[in-house]
This record gives sequence, C-alpha cells and structure tokens, in this order.
Amino acid sequence: MFSFLLVAVLAQGPVAPPAPSASPAPPVVLPVPDAGVADAVVPPLPVASLPPATHELFRRIQGRVAQVRIIERRSGTKSSIGSAFFVSAKGHALTNYHVVSDLVLHPEDYTAELDRGDATVPVRLLAVDVVSDLAVIQVDAPVSDYFKLEEHEPPQGTRLFAMGNPRDLGTTIVEGTYNGLVRDALYERVHFTGAINPGMSGGPTLSGEGGVVGVNVATMGNQVGFLVPVARARALLDRALAQEAPPDSAALLTSVKEQLLANQQRITDRLMATDLPKQALGEYRVPGRWNPFLKCWGDTPHDPETPYTVTSYQCSSEEDIFLSSSHRTGVVAYLHQHVESQKLGAMRFSALYSTLFSQDPDAVAATREDVTNFRCTSEFVDVKGLTVRAALCLRAYRRFPGLYDLVLRAATLNAATRGVDTSLTLGGFSAENARKLARRYLEGLSWTK
Repeated sequence: MFSFLLVAVLAQGPVAPPAPSASPAPPVVLPVPDAGVADAVVPPLPVASLPPATHELFRRIQGRVAQVRIIERRSGTKSSIGSAFFVSAKGHALTNYHVVSDLVLHPEDYTAELDRGDATVPVRLLAVDVVSDLAVIQVDAPVSDYFKLEEHEPPQGTRLFAMGNPRDLGTTIVEGTYNGLVRDALYERVHFTGAINPGMSGGPTLSGEGGVVGVNVATMGNQVGFLVPVARARALLDRALAQEAPPDSAALLTSVKEQLLANQQRITDRLMATDLPKQALGEYRVPGRWNPFLKCWGDTPHDPETPYTVTSYQCSSEEDIFLSSSHRTGVVAYLHQHVESQKLGAMRFSALYSTLFSQDPDAVAATREDVTNFRCTSEFVDVKGLTVRAALCLRAYRRFPGLYDLVLRAATLNAATRGVDTSLTLGGFSAENARKLARRYLEGLSWTK
C-alpha cells in the first residue's frame, strides 16, 4: 500500500583559483536573431565559481567521510553499515537514524565504530531526529578536517555530489542534480537525481564549493534519490552541541517517543483543520484526498468471468518513519472498495461482502516485539441516515507508551447487492487522536440515492 516505504540503507572543499599564468577566457558572444539589435555580450563565469572536476573534489574531502559500522557485541562482527561525515573539530559527525537505530533500541546488544580508512575508532550517540531520520555521533579524538553545513538550499538544477560507502566498496562520489523539496510531502525530503545506493545512508551531498546541502537518506532507484534538507541537519547538530553530557539509553528512547508524539499531533492538527472532501464511488460518497500529502489512485479490474465488480479508490501518505528494520510508523492510508453485482442474488452477495469485510487490511509493518495484538470493538452505527457496520482496532507500542496503530474497517449496509467496504490505517498516533480521526473519516461516508 505504501509505495514509498523505502529506507534504502544508503549515503565537497573550496575550489582552487586559476593558476596565475592562466589567461582570462574571452567573452561569449551570442547572436541575437532580431535585425538591427546588437549582439549580446555575456561575461564568462569566474573559474573559481565553476564546479571542480570530480577527482579534485574527491581528493580534497575524502577524509571527512567515514563508514559507520554497527557491531554485534556477542560475535564482535559488524551487522550493518552506513556512512557518516564530520561536522566539527571536536569529532561530531552526522549520519541517519536508521543507520544507528540498533544503538537506541538495543544498546545492550550493539555498539558502533567509524572506519576512517587509516583507523577504526568507537563512537557514541549524542542525539537523534527520528522524524527526519538523522543522528549525531561523536568520536573521542578531535579532527582537523570537517564539513561546513550550508545556511540555505541551493538553486534548483544545481550540480551536486553525493558521497558515501555503497555496498561496502569504499568511499565513492556520485554526481547528480538538486531538484528542490518534494512537493506535498508529509516529511521534508530533497529530490536528488543521482545513484544513491545501499551503504550511502548518512553520507553528505555537497555543492561544488564543498558545503553540505543535504544528507543521503533513501532511493527509489533509476536515478531517483532523496536527501534530508540541510536545515534539519543543522538544527540537530545545534541541539547536540548544546548538551552538557551524552544522553543514556533511557533518555534516547524518551527523546524518540517525544518526537513521535509531536509528529502525530502535527499530522492530526493538519488533517482536522482541513475539510474532508467527498469522492464519488458509484452511488456513494467516500472520503477523498484529505490533504495534499496524500496520493490517491483508483482502479476497476475487468474480468468477464467474475460475477461482480470491485472498484477501488485508495489514498496514502506514501512515506513513513523508520523505527527499526521491522517497525515503521507515521503513516496515513485508506482504501475504499465499491462492490456491486448484477448476477449474484442477495444471499450470495451477502456472503461475498462479509468475506471482503473480514479480510485484514495492510497494517503498518511491525512485529510482536514492537507492538501488542490488536484489540477491537465492533458495532453498527448510523452515519447521517446511512447504516454502517464498523470495527475499530488499536494496538499499543511496547517501547513507546501512549502511541498506537489504528485500523478502522467499515461497510455500508443499505443495499442488497451493492455497498462500500472501507478501511483506514494510522501508524503511531495517540489513542485520542486516532479515534478523533476515525470519527471524522466515518462522517465522510454518504449515500446519494
């Protein structure tokens, strides 16, 4: 259901001035087609403003990027890898939360180290931004060479350079293009045209002048990559630098919980402040695209052998928050199915409709270690004169009390051989907000005949 649930475990230095002996480039003369108008003269760009050759950039800043290794304590071997880059003289480095999540959730089982090429050193975790998928780590020894975080995003179309350690092959640089922030996204991401690959998570993406403009975070393949905006990285680093002492494991878990609670409140406020639009589905009206961060699609399979038709309409945020390799959260999704038959009688259609209602919808990814079993209540409700059978189910987060996943199932019961079956899925909400959104969602159902 969620085409965007992809955290691909992924991933520049001042430009030298021209040599003193270099002669200035001649001005560029562009012909102007209009008769009688003089040629336009465009002065050449200063050489120092042009992006450097990739090998020049690589040579200057290679030592600022390191490989993060998550080490399983019992075996003493690495269980996963990612990338990080230094951002202060005191040894602070930035990476992705998903690279170091095991240190937050299982500190008794995992440690981390940085492979700098010439040495491997232990690191400690200082701060996380689970919503943006960022983390700050630190080594004990000071560093002499580190990156500057840019103050602003670059212009759209800027040539960029992503660095990291793809598939444990060593430090690599990938050229690409800055395409601006992803429009109508639930979580801020920069669209980067370049081949970000597994192992490059947490690496920097740089301008030609060597400043960091984003942090590698995810890919959809085919040269479609995503970065965390530099503003998010700068805010987390400022928070880490302001700490008096490194947090313990309990404090890190509390920080993650507070961030998740704040995020679900932000989403709830955003949805409740928006009128719920109606989408036509047969003779019914159902909740449509509730907010621009939702992407919606419809379809009707055509099979002449099937004695009924099912027209579906679904919307989802297409994004999530990575908590662990087995647990995702922070999603909003719903599916409507209009079922109708001209060939089945009322009894056979009722059996079909009941089977459809009893099917489990796609829930947010989680395991028994992450969440409890769903607890459900079912009843018949009246929605402005439309009789609906509804089942509301909640399951609690084990590590983060106060957070729940919700699944709402509902089916209209006003016709013998047609109806709408609908489901709403929310990941990582308070029980109060989940029920509030479920009530608003049900109010979006209506019958037009």
